[in-house]
Amino acid sequence: MSSLKRRTLLLGSLTAAALPAPAVMAQELITLDVQFPFPGGNNKEIHRGIADRFMKANPDIRITLRNPAQQYEDASQQILRASLVNQMPDLSFQGLNLLRVLVDKELARPLAAFIARDGGADALGYAPAVMDTVRQRGDIYGVPFFISTPVIYLNETLLREAGGNIETFPHDWPEIVALGKRIGDKAQNRTGFYFQWDVTGNWMWQALLFGRGGRILSDDERSIAFDGPEGLWALEQFEQFARAGMPNLRQAQSRPAFAAGTLGIHADSSSNIAFAEKQAGDKFKMRVLPFPLGAPNGRVPAGGALGVIHAADPRRQEAAWRYLRFCTNPESQAFMVRLTGYMPSNTRAIADPELLGRFYQENPNQKASVDQLGRMSGWYAFPGANAVRIIDTVRNHTESVVTGRRAARAVLPDMANDVRRLLPSA
Repeated sequence: MSSLKRRTLLLGSLTAAALPAPAVMAQELITLDVQFPFPGGNNKEIHRGIADRFMKANPDIRITLRNPAQQYEDASQQILRASLVNQMPDLSFQGLNLLRVLVDKELARPLAAFIARDGGADALGYAPAVMDTVRQRGDIYGVPFFISTPVIYLNETLLREAGGNIETFPHDWPEIVALGKRIGDKAQNRTGFYFQWDVTGNWMWQALLFGRGGRILSDDERSIAFDGPEGLWALEQFEQFARAGMPNLRQAQSRPAFAAGTLGIHADSSSNIAFAEKQAGDKFKMRVLPFPLGAPNGRVPAGGALGVIHAADPRRQEAAWRYLRFCTNPESQAFMVRLTGYMPSNTRAIADPELLGRFYQENPNQKASVDQLGRMSGWYAFPGANAVRIIDTVRNHTESVVTGRRAARAVLPDMANDVRRLLPSA
């Protein structure tokens, strides 16, 4: 079946799969205001496509999409500002690591009662590992919309030219960096290896730290836990990347470089898989592999976005829940996955051969992220009002190592002290 026909059938199934609306909602039109992040990629197409099909199946609810925020931190700050001037959206999609800020400020509505009323998480297709990422204060304050994990993108053509192959691709960072040096060639404007360290929310730093079995804060979140051996190891990986000559790029540079065939090994988010495959086309063979762990107990952080309900009025909450449930049903999730590289939050979409079961068999690059579900952990959210400032602090210290300005061993205590001063206990 062609991709066009498959997408057409899937879009039609979104409408057919809509759950019946409660009778109490059927009498009066409600317009819901919805915010989402990231104007680039396929995000607008995804949200507009789902909203249009929801409205066809639910004529009593109209969805209005706000202009998208640039990234997760911007989306969170927009909500905080909107709360001060009474201009809150009814529902927004937020980074998993920033839910805590909204819950602490009581700007997110609890959803456990809605989920239980509609049959429970299992019946709706929400896996326990997925829902664990959105639990706060003994309740559920959002439903993941899409999930990403860190993965390795490979230009197999360049890999084989350098004497490597998929079957013997290394699983530890020093060997990966060494292989990248063999691929790199300045004369041909070719970069061998790049680690996308600046992903929003210190996500790739967390990937190295958690992959080594490390933690960020203590159980009571009053003291730093990343200043031990695991945290030093994570920063030392950035240091070895710098020593190997890795340039300091941004996503706006590194992703096009990979798509153009001038970047051999790229550690990045799985969210870009579908777009990268489309851009690579017939220029080279692209492969995606799981993220290497630094210890047997290593984990990978779950990135991505979740839907959060802000509406205070019970009727608007009900309407917002119906829309969020539609966004996270198997059909909508399958539609989203085919346009991105994100993992679905709905396991029924993965299991159904007509939705994603056969799709993953035919698209092994997309399956690389799903294969990491069993070793997935949460995207850590710093406590307190300074959460975004802490993210910036960690990023600035990390950049000093990535650019070779400072050594990891010197940066770690400074980073720990600066974060410590921003914690609520300080």
